Amino acid sequence: MFLVVAYILLFVFSVFVLFWLNYWMTSMLTSVTGCKFCDIVKNKKQLQFKERNTCVVINDIKPKAKHHFLVLSKQHISKPTDLTVADVPLLEEMEQTGRELLREQLKKAGEADTVEDMLRIGFHLPPLLSVHHLHMHIIYPISDMGLISRKLTFRPGKVFKPARELIDQLKEDAGVPDPLEGNPAKDDVHDKVPAQVIS
Repeated sequence: MFLVVAYILLFVFSVFVLFWLNYWMTSMLTSVTGCKFCDIVKNKKQLQFKERNTCVVINDIKPKAKHHFLVLSKQHISKPTDLTVADVPLLEEMEQTGRELLREQLKKAGEADTVEDMLRIGFHLPPLLSVHHLHMHIIYPISDMGLISRKLTFRPGKVFKPARELIDQLKEDAGVPDPLEGNPAKDDVHDKVPAQVIS
């Protein structure tokens, strides 16, 4: 009888330790003490405009245009250069969430839908990071941006990487093939839209 009770206590203790380790490891992987953005993700729901499984959207505290949002990863990733091809779904969800919020804000203000040429979506690269927590900038319209922001700090290049370029680079570095490669219709050019496409 004593042996049965000892095994039960050992089992209960093991389960408790496993749950505690799982909780501790999960919190260590997803948040960092002292990180402003981890604090916003975990504790400041009132600042969040939109939330998804992997990200939240907030206003930038120093907006460079009428609409300037930050899409924060819920998982603490220090910088874009730490990303791998496994993070592509996270980046795609971050971009989609930011675009959805922008469309909602434009619709609420009675403005036209997003014009791609007036939209800038991307990440600052080291050493131009003010907060070491992965965050995507959604800026619209870029014509509102000041000269320094438009031509230097948010200009696609060495310090600012557009989201789509980063995703494509991660896929290329990992050797992920283009899904349209080898498709004979990939380079087709139509003068008119076929009727079956419209219906």
